[in-house]
Amino acid sequence: MDKVKRLKKDLGDHKVVGLDTGVFIHHFGGDELSELTSVVLGQVQDGHVRGTVSTVTLAEVMARPLELGLESLADLYRVLFHEMPNLELVAMDPAVAARAAGIRSMGKLEMASSILLASAAEAGASAFVTDDPELTGFNGMKVMVLDEYL
Repeated sequence: MDKVKRLKKDLGDHKVVGLDTGVFIHHFGGDELSELTSVVLGQVQDGHVRGTVSTVTLAEVMARPLELGLESLADLYRVLFHEMPNLELVAMDPAVAARAAGIRSMGKLEMASSILLASAAEAGASAFVTDDPELTGFNGMKVMVLDEYL
């Protein structure tokens, strides 16, 4: 089975998937993972799976264009996150904070990664798509590392 079919099949096993910041960075950057991120985002946009993303990811994605003085690009990213069909933005609230603290206390993950996982879990995600293999130790959901589909 080729990588795209396998990724679509694995995504199809879930109703809701969390998306890591790296999914968007690789997609917008057009690098070697962008074919896979296009599949992931296409599956979300077409309604085959519902995506969830933390507002922390939105901040991380907007930061680089703002550093470079590209306010219009940062605004475009903000609009994309708000307007993309089947993508839910999950804001930090007390439930996400408590879950993130619990995740952080269990291991070596940084707080930002803990918040992303907690946001996905609070939104009902059963899987999390990432470029970070260090997240595979999280027991709360299936972690799908993009490199494993190359």
